[in-house]
Amino acid sequence: MMDATSAPFREYETGLSEQPLRQGDVLEFLQKEEFPTGWRDTIAIVVTANCDLSFGKHWGTVTYVPAIPFDVYVQQFIIPKIIATECTKSEKILHSLFTQEVATESVERALEMLQLGYPMEEISVLLPPDGKGRPRFEAELQTLGLYWTAQVTLKQCTDSDEYWRHIEGLSADLDKLRKPKTSSKELLRKEIKSRLKSFPGDTLFLCEPGPGYAGGYVVMLRLIRSIEDTSVALRPADEYHSPGQHRARRIARLKILYCHRVVQQMAQVFTDIGLPADYEGARDSHLDDYVESWGK
Repeated sequence: MMDATSAPFREYETGLSEQPLRQGDVLEFLQKEEFPTGWRDTIAIVVTANCDLSFGKHWGTVTYVPAIPFDVYVQQFIIPKIIATECTKSEKILHSLFTQEVATESVERALEMLQLGYPMEEISVLLPPDGKGRPRFEAELQTLGLYWTAQVTLKQCTDSDEYWRHIEGLSADLDKLRKPKTSSKELLRKEIKSRLKSFPGDTLFLCEPGPGYAGGYVVMLRLIRSIEDTSVALRPADEYHSPGQHRARRIARLKILYCHRVVQQMAQVFTDIGLPADYEGARDSHLDDYVESWGK
């Protein structure tokens, strides 16, 4: 018999066939949802309050937040930020190769020529006559070119294996150009680890939010979506009796602790911000004028 200490960790519970739809229910989509490119295997966490569901105050519309696979989160949100940071570093180095009076104009012109496909020999004429910084200038321009190409290519990827192949290729190209002591791939690995030590406040990591969804998921608390409750199959019989009529099926429910955490953290993201007294006065005046105009 498996004891509590050896049981696999998971944040959900099952066996809900006879239970109504509730906050914290985990939904699996049966039809394609409109999420950004590459958001495969996205699931949903219901966040509508139980009292609204019980008394029908949700008017048949259930709100949820999407949870995306951890690797997709890294590909969509972590690596693009790392590449953008590296681009900024290269641009700063380019600025340092010119005198302050001409730095901005010269660098912008160099970047424009790079984007237009000018050969390096023609771009290099922008350097001061002594040409001492030419090797650094060309290296940083080529680095930017690699990063720019990667940004376009990676945005178009919808397959995880293909994505990482492009990352491998980018790392290899950077190593040929820079010949660093530590490989670009290892540097990227360290940077990803560093950025994943803490998640932004509008996300929440779950190890396994539902059966068959292990490997880590990230709940996107700012992306609130909705679905009609009648389009959610709560039990297998619902799908059997109405084939093709549902957008999603319930597969689990988050344990109470994790359900509360999702809703609590989402509330913190959207906490009310106080507005100035001028706004309050203008609002009241507008409402008074509107009401007074009735019947005139």
